[in-house]
Amino acid sequence: MSNRPSSPSSRGPRPAPAGKQRRALSMPRAPGRIDADGDRRVAEGLVTALRAAALDDVVADSLTHPVHSYPARMHPATVRVLVEIVADAMPRDSVLVDPFCGSGTTLVEARAAGLRTMGIDLNPLAVLLARAKTWIVPSKSRARLRLAGRSIGGEALMAGKEARRSGGAATTKRAPAGFDPNARDRRIGKWFAPHVRRELEDLAMRIDEVRQKDPELADVLMVPLSSILYKVSSRTSDTNPEWVARNIGRGQCARLFSERVEMLSAGLDDLYKAFGRATVRGAGGPPDVHLADARRLTEFIPAGRTGGIVTSPPYAGTYDYAEHQRLRFDFLGLRHREFDDGEIGSRRSFATGTTGERKWRTALAETLDSFALALAPGARAAIVIGDSFAGGRATYALDDVRGALSDAFYIEAWASQERPMLGAGERKAFGERPKAEHAIVLRRRDTAVTTGANPTTGPTGPTPPPRREPAPPRRHEASDAPTTPRARPAGPRRRS
Repeated sequence: MSNRPSSPSSRGPRPAPAGKQRRALSMPRAPGRIDADGDRRVAEGLVTALRAAALDDVVADSLTHPVHSYPARMHPATVRVLVEIVADAMPRDSVLVDPFCGSGTTLVEARAAGLRTMGIDLNPLAVLLARAKTWIVPSKSRARLRLAGRSIGGEALMAGKEARRSGGAATTKRAPAGFDPNARDRRIGKWFAPHVRRELEDLAMRIDEVRQKDPELADVLMVPLSSILYKVSSRTSDTNPEWVARNIGRGQCARLFSERVEMLSAGLDDLYKAFGRATVRGAGGPPDVHLADARRLTEFIPAGRTGGIVTSPPYAGTYDYAEHQRLRFDFLGLRHREFDDGEIGSRRSFATGTTGERKWRTALAETLDSFALALAPGARAAIVIGDSFAGGRATYALDDVRGALSDAFYIEAWASQERPMLGAGERKAFGERPKAEHAIVLRRRDTAVTTGANPTTGPTGPTPPPRREPAPPRRHEASDAPTTPRARPAGPRRRS
């Protein structure tokens, strides 16, 4: 029985927050050739999902999507289509899970569709973002967010003016628990002009005051603060750590923070309305997001009870998420040692030669095993993953997924979109075989899982059936697939 709550056309328009935001999305904006195979209806849906990134003008700026940048997140328009594909096979009242939830793109779209959701990520910043962006709470709580944001921003602005009138007060620096204050100061000091650092610390300390009475609200308020950190720093971007001179006006931090609180509040209002229109029984409640390794999925949901999965595992050797967010970790006071040690497929891990590649394939197999254990029989897992140039070698993600599958899964359909290759080294590594990004739907077989020892969940966890090498599907060009996204309608953008 399908868990899909209503047809896309019945959900009504969802206005987007004001302001065009810089996006950090994994999906290519330029169209590339798409090949697909498998179940025709599902394959055509995957083609639509891949094309949605280039066609979208609204979805990425709707709901809470534009509040905070996040490197290589899935395009929200792509996710919207994938959620619909997976929801078609979900048992009623089951949960849709994103085991690599990142900033919460899948969780936002699934909540907007009225589905129960769960997110998991080993990155503490990702967990903070995903919880805030899916904060579906009554209007009184959202009103407190707006009021607190305006109050904190206004007080910080006035404090800055008073400091200038008095000849410039010394910066009072926070001392987050678990962080050596001197080491923290050395790591972040060079990235901010003195007046910028003073304003940021003032904002953070005022949020700490809110935390004493309402920790949940304080965590939500930390997200608008996090969203502006790189914009007012001398770090070029999330993925580029080079130092760059920026002229940040006095008071700009407080103003940007207040604007981001308003943007988050407006997005949460829209998400609450969409959720209320589409919700199914049992889908309510606070955000269910856990700080954990994706391979520990069945610690948070019983084996065989997950209704569907939509996720994008890390691309092999492409990003160092721990490095990208280190400045935020230090400033916000987020503990990240477990993430540093456990990040899957990081670029730095491929610097060790073939060892990194072997570890990546092992981690991918363990991850897919955990998906198989968690999913209900007949349920779907939609995965977006890309080929990469890692450790000087070409890595073919679709091949890696096929090789990592156990008998518990079969590939119901896939679609692959060619992506541009960057640099002579990458072109040489890939040769005549194109580099591509893949949308894959795995189907859980209708066989029961056995129980026994499992290297990830321990001796009491269920064990997936033995792995096998599935035959590669035939390829054809999906030229007859639909060219417009099957997406929920969204209304005109709202101006602030």
